[in-house]
Amino acid sequence: MKSPLPHAQRLRLRENQLFLALTIVIGVLSGLAAVLFTVAIEQTSHRFFGLAPSPLRLLLVPPLVSIVTGVLLAKVFPEVRGSGVPQTEAAYHLANGVIPARVPFGKFLTGVLCIGSGHSMGREGPSVQIGAGLASLVGRWIGLPAGRVRDLVPVGAAGALAAAFNTPVAAVLFALEEIIGDMNAALLGSTVVASVSAVIVERSILGNEPLFHVPVYHLVHPAELLAYAGLGVIGGVVSLVFCRFLLALRAGFLRLPRGTRVFQPAIGGVVIGALLIFAPSVMGVGYEYVNQALNGGLPLKVMMAFCLLKLVATVVSYASGNAGGIFAPSLYIGAMAGGAVGLIVRSVAPFPTADPGAYALVGMGTLFAGIIRAPMTSVFMIFEITQDYQILVPLMVANLLSFVISRRFQPVPVYHALLHQDDVHLPVQALRGRKAVRTARRLMREDAVLLPSDTTVSEAYQWVVDNSRPVCLIGADRQLVGSIPRERLEEAVRDGKGGNRVDSMVEGELLHVHPDHPIDVVLERFEQSPGLLPVVSRSEARVLEGVITLESIMSAVDRRTRKEVEAVASASRDPQRAATNRSG
Repeated sequence: MKSPLPHAQRLRLRENQLFLALTIVIGVLSGLAAVLFTVAIEQTSHRFFGLAPSPLRLLLVPPLVSIVTGVLLAKVFPEVRGSGVPQTEAAYHLANGVIPARVPFGKFLTGVLCIGSGHSMGREGPSVQIGAGLASLVGRWIGLPAGRVRDLVPVGAAGALAAAFNTPVAAVLFALEEIIGDMNAALLGSTVVASVSAVIVERSILGNEPLFHVPVYHLVHPAELLAYAGLGVIGGVVSLVFCRFLLALRAGFLRLPRGTRVFQPAIGGVVIGALLIFAPSVMGVGYEYVNQALNGGLPLKVMMAFCLLKLVATVVSYASGNAGGIFAPSLYIGAMAGGAVGLIVRSVAPFPTADPGAYALVGMGTLFAGIIRAPMTSVFMIFEITQDYQILVPLMVANLLSFVISRRFQPVPVYHALLHQDDVHLPVQALRGRKAVRTARRLMREDAVLLPSDTTVSEAYQWVVDNSRPVCLIGADRQLVGSIPRERLEEAVRDGKGGNRVDSMVEGELLHVHPDHPIDVVLERFEQSPGLLPVVSRSEARVLEGVITLESIMSAVDRRTRKEVEAVASASRDPQRAATNRSG
């Protein structure tokens, strides 16, 4: 007779069973939320615009509704601006999965108003934040440990995305690739269960109707791979333009006085209203136009115009602070760019080619890989749409080129760059698999001194001289304002500016590292520094945790050398143990 399981094992088994049941519940809840979100957007858009909106309605609805959403986003739900995917990543990596209860409800309300009023944004990103927020809320409500609450965030995100896009496999990959950042994550099974549960809910309510109606496409001639490679290059360039334009315009809005945050969405609404008069096709999600491109129903000039106008409209809508995602716009822009390339190839190629719709389909994946930087998700997403393996080879060729070009010229993925603009920094992906001893935390010293912002230049210079410091750090209560090298202080004193406040000399971005940065990144940035490198918090980029100096680096090296010497000495005193260690 087998002995009963130990008490700890029984508890662990019970906990795993509870988590599995909870995963199913969250899949159902996130699926319902995504379906309701989709239906609410469609109904709101219909109420605002009707079947044949007049030019006056197209012009006035976006800015007027944006005044309401601007107040909500600035005063009530400040965490729900933009896509929701970056915020979900930050909650998973930096806040143990804690997403305030108001976030999913605020995202639902503002997302419906923003997208339903004509802003060129997608529903998938907001669905991710809604699903993740509901999962976090449920986990905390039933009293799960912090680690388990964190695990539920990608589970809810996968479920909501699966229901919003009707692609369960791609939703799982997106949760692993983008939210967790690890394709080998232990949460694979949980995300699969939630994704399947959500899709079952979605199909039982809306029917098993594919999001896009796509004919069967295949590679007609081997030489077409050159055309698809060209599409990959074009997709990489368009992705780069989109990301650079978005980040630059959003940075411009962020530089405006904080009091204007209430009106910024309405500024975007005015631009969108003007665009809708001439091109109603850029309104909202726009999947009906993607369907036309996939089925070869749009001429060349129209697709080129739609591609450009959708890019501009999406950037303006997002950068001005409205609530909505860039997932759907990237597919729209890709379909139009790909369809245009397909028409050109068909007219000039000396060999038979596939229909332009095949190029539009590959273009969707190509822009997604270049903008979102989730290449595996983009491949499986297109496969789930077509259920045809023959499209995979041209898709992978184009995706790879687009991804490489985008990453080469825009090293930081757009979601992470958007977080950086908000002074939020996620853990470095390169840390996976590295030992903790090889990080900035082991090299830094915590006894850094911050000089008050009202210190004069002369006083700051005298301080660095007296303390033999290469740099002075400006701030108070660990809140870092900036740093001034000794040479600049000396030059300012010589120029008669010794009586000025030292914070008036702070300019440009602060060179820094985070505690979990690997040692190679630390040394690279230290080489660029004047001899002192601040170490700041990831969750609050102005909170000083320590500094790295040449002395602290040499001290860490000395400690490590001493340990290695002691280990060698110990082994020499005990040869038998050394031999055992080597054989083991």
